[in-house]
Amino acid sequence: MSGRRAPRTGPGRGAALAALLLIAGMARAEAPEEPALGPGPGAAAYSLTVSGGVALGAYEAGFLEYAVATSRAVGMERLRLLTGASAGSLNGLLAVLAACGDEAPGPTQSLFWDTWIPVGYGRLFVPEDVTPLGVFSRAWLEAQARRLEAAWNRGLSPTCDVVLGVSVTRVEPRLVHVAGGRLPLPRMEEKFALRIQGRGPGQPPRVTNYTAPGSTRREPLLVTDARGEVAFAQVRDLVLASMAFPVAFPPKPLATCAAGATAHPGVCLPTEAHEADYIDGGIFDNTPLRLAVGLARDGLTPAPKGGPMRWRDVPEPGRRSSPTDVFFVFVDPDATEYPAAPGPVGPRAAAQLPRMLGGVVSAFIDTARSKELALLVEEEPEIAQRLSLPRRHFPAASAPLAAFLGFFETAFRSFDFYLGMYDARVMMQEAAAAGLGRFEPPEGAGADWTPLRCMRAVYDGLPGAEAACAGEALADFRALLQVSLDRLYSVCRDAKATPGPRGWRNAHCERATTGQTPPRVPGLAPKRWPDWRQGAQETELAHTLRLLGAYGFHFRDLGAPPGRDDIALMRIRQSFGSALRRLADAQPDDGGGAVEFAGKLLADSVAAYAPPRTSLHLVMGPTLTELGVSLGTDSPEMPRGLRLSGALGLRGLQRVFSSAEGESFALAAVAGPEFRPPALQAGLVQGRLALRAGWQFSTRNRSAGEDCHSAGVSACSRPVVQGLLGATFLERLRVQVVGEWYPPSGGHRGLWTIAPGLGVELHP
Repeated sequence: MSGRRAPRTGPGRGAALAALLLIAGMARAEAPEEPALGPGPGAAAYSLTVSGGVALGAYEAGFLEYAVATSRAVGMERLRLLTGASAGSLNGLLAVLAACGDEAPGPTQSLFWDTWIPVGYGRLFVPEDVTPLGVFSRAWLEAQARRLEAAWNRGLSPTCDVVLGVSVTRVEPRLVHVAGGRLPLPRMEEKFALRIQGRGPGQPPRVTNYTAPGSTRREPLLVTDARGEVAFAQVRDLVLASMAFPVAFPPKPLATCAAGATAHPGVCLPTEAHEADYIDGGIFDNTPLRLAVGLARDGLTPAPKGGPMRWRDVPEPGRRSSPTDVFFVFVDPDATEYPAAPGPVGPRAAAQLPRMLGGVVSAFIDTARSKELALLVEEEPEIAQRLSLPRRHFPAASAPLAAFLGFFETAFRSFDFYLGMYDARVMMQEAAAAGLGRFEPPEGAGADWTPLRCMRAVYDGLPGAEAACAGEALADFRALLQVSLDRLYSVCRDAKATPGPRGWRNAHCERATTGQTPPRVPGLAPKRWPDWRQGAQETELAHTLRLLGAYGFHFRDLGAPPGRDDIALMRIRQSFGSALRRLADAQPDDGGGAVEFAGKLLADSVAAYAPPRTSLHLVMGPTLTELGVSLGTDSPEMPRGLRLSGALGLRGLQRVFSSAEGESFALAAVAGPEFRPPALQAGLVQGRLALRAGWQFSTRNRSAGEDCHSAGVSACSRPVVQGLLGATFLERLRVQVVGEWYPPSGGHRGLWTIAPGLGVELHP
C-alpha cells in the first residue's frame, strides 16, 4: 500500500477502519511499483472468507481472536458478511459470536481457544464410535457445540446483522432441471446462506434463510419454524456437515428444502424438508469467496442516511456486479509469504500409468477446489481491486502431514494459535503505517500474552528476547519457534527466483536467500545443534520431527520422552494404523481387506514408515524352518532401530513326519539383538540385521560316537551362533538368509551352514 498513501481520517473513524481492516487482513506492505489494493477509507462494508485448513484451523482461530480483540473497542458495525468451508465455517461462526457476543478476558479464555486447542487426536478417535464411513467421532465436537449454544443464547448485540455463508458437498448429487426442465444437471456443491440478527442480551439471535427462488446459486433452506426462524441446532449441524472430511468423519445428514419449493418463501417446515447426507464443503470450494461476492451483490444496499451498508429483507438476484464499496478478504492458512516446502528429490522416474493417473487426480482435486475462484475472476475481473489475502510469515507447526500433524500435540495447535495472532498484529501495524488510523494493541501483562511477546521478540529481533522467552513453561514453545525459523530458512535458501513481480515480503526469507543461517532462539540449548537444512530425501514431516527431537521437544500427547522424535513418529504411525484397522473391521461383508490394504499404503506414504512393536514370522527353506519374534521398545535408553529377536529353528522335519532314515531332527533356540536401519525402513520394504546365539537340541544319541562333521549339523546338541540378513515386503512377505556357525564342542569340530528361507510375517 506504500504506492498510494491513503489520506488520514479522523481519530474515531480512522481507528474503526484500521481495526476492521485487520479483521479483513488487507493491510500489507506493497512494493512501490504496485497500485495499492483495498477500498480506502470509503469502504462501507467488509466481507471475510475463511478457508478450510484441517488442524490449521487453530492458526485461523488465533488470527481472528486477535482481530476481534482489537476491533471490539471501536465497533464491528461494518463487518457484514462471513463465508467459510470446513474448518473455516466453524471459525466463521466463532467470529460472529466473538464479535457480537460476550468479550473474552484474554486469548486463552476465548471461544476460539476453547474450541481448537483441546481438540486433539485422542478426542477425535474413539474406537467404539468408528463407523464404516468414518474413523473419527463427533462426540466431543457436539459437546463443544453445547458450549457455543450457551454463548449463542446469552445474546448478540442488536447492532449485529451479518450473513453467514457455508459450503457443503452432497454425497449423492441432486438433479437441477434447467432449459424448461428438459436438461437435468447433477449438483453436488451446495451453498447455504443464513442471516443472523442480534436481539440483545438474554435473547438468542434471529436466524433466517437468506435466499431467493431466482438466485443462480440455488441455495437450499435449512429447516425453520412457522416464522421462518432457524434454530441453533440446525446451524450446528450445518457446520458439522461442512467439516465432515471423508474417511475422517462419516457424512452428516441434513434436512433441507429447495429454494422456491415451499409454501412460504424462506420457510422450510419439517414436513416439507427432505433429508440427505453431506460431507466436507472444501472438496469443491475450499475458499467460498464467489459465494460472498454473490451474496453481497444480491443483498447489500447503502443505508438511507449513510454509514454501514445494510441487508435487503429479501435478496434481489440478477445484478451484474457487486457493490464497489464492499471489500472482500479471505484468510487461507496455506497462503504464505515464503516459498512452498519442496518434496524429496530423487532420480527422474520412467513414465508409468499409475504415476500419471495419480498426477491427474491430484491436479483435478486442486483445480476443482479453485474452480469457484477462477469463475469469480472471469465474472468480475475488477474484483481484484477489492480483494486481499493475508499471508502467513512463518511455517506452522501443524502444516506437515497435510496439516493433520497438529492434532497429535496440543503444543502444536497452541503455537499455531499464537502464530495467527502474530500475523494479525503485523497486519494491524501495517494498516497504521499506511495511515489508516491508530493501532492500540490489546496485549496485557498476563501469562496469556507471554508466548506472543516471545514470538515477536525473536521474529522481529526486538531487544529483551532472552527475558521474554525465559522460563520452563516456554521450553517446548522455544523448540517450536526455532524449528519454524529453521524450516523457513531451509525453504528460502534455494529460492533463486520468486513468483510475481514483488518477491517475498519477509525479511528472514530474504536473509536466507543471501546465505545467512537461522537466528538462534535464546534459552534453547540442545546437546548438539542439528543441520537445519531439509535433506534431499527428507520429507517435510521427517525434517520437522528431526529438528524437534534435536531441540529436546517433549512429545507429551504422543507419550514420547524429550528428544525422541523416532518414538513420536512411531506413535503417529501406530495411531494411523489402529484407526485404519478399526475402520477395516467396521466394514460390512468383505470390504475390510481392501480398506486395510489401501489404508496401510496411505499411512506409509503420508506418515512415513514406523515398524510395529511386535512381529511374528514363519520362514521355510530347504534345510531350516524358523518360527520367530521381534520385539521393539520405547525405552529412551535403547538406540534407534535396535530390537530384541528370538527364534526356534527346526531341522530334519522329514524325520518327524516319516519313518525313513535321514537327517536327525534338531531344535535350536536362539535370541539376540536385531537392528533395523532407519534408512532401510519404508512402506514397501523393510530391512533388518540380527545376531543371535543359543543352543541346538538334537535327537541323535551322542553315545553312538558318530562325528557331527560327517553326520550333519543336526546330528549333535551343541551351541550355535547365527547372523541374519533379511527383508520384508509390504510387512507380509519375508525373505532372509541365516548364516550359522557351530563352534567346536564336546570334541567335535566346528561347522557352518547357510540357510535361505521364504515366509510370512504377522503383526499381532
